[in-house]
Amino acid sequence: MDSTDTRIVQLLQADGKTSFQEIATAVHLSSPAAFQRVRKLEASGVILGYHARVDPSALGRGVLAFVQVMPPAGADLAALRRRWRRTASVLECHRVSGLDRFMLKLRLATVAELSAFADALRRVGCGVHTELALETEFERWTL
Repeated sequence: MDSTDTRIVQLLQADGKTSFQEIATAVHLSSPAAFQRVRKLEASGVILGYHARVDPSALGRGVLAFVQVMPPAGADLAALRRRWRRTASVLECHRVSGLDRFMLKLRLATVAELSAFADALRRVGCGVHTELALETEFERWTL
C-alpha cells in the first residue's frame, strides 16, 4: 500500500458511499484509475466490506459493556467462540494475553441482560469480570 491507497481507505472509512469521482479528485487520479485502485484494495483483502454505522441506542441497545472471560481449564474454547459468534449482543471477541482469556464487547438493552449473560458464563465455570462504559469519549473508524 502506498500513500494513495492509504488515503483512499481513509476516504472510504469516513464515508463508504464516496463516489469514484470524489476519490479520484481527492487523490489526484482519473475516475477509472481510482476505480481500479479500490478494486485492487478489495481483491487484496485490505477493504473487507462496506457497512452502515448505526446509533445503538436507536436500536434499543444503549448499554455498552466489556466482559473479560476466563474459561476453566479444559474448556472447549471453540464452542465458546461459536456461541459468542451466534449471540447478537456480542459485537467483538478478542483473545488477549494471559491464560486463555477473552475480552468481549457487548451492546445490550439492559443491565439485567448483561447480568444474565455473565451468570450463564459462570454456570459453565468461567471467571467473569464485567465493566460498563459510562460514556464513549470517541471511537475511531479510520486509519
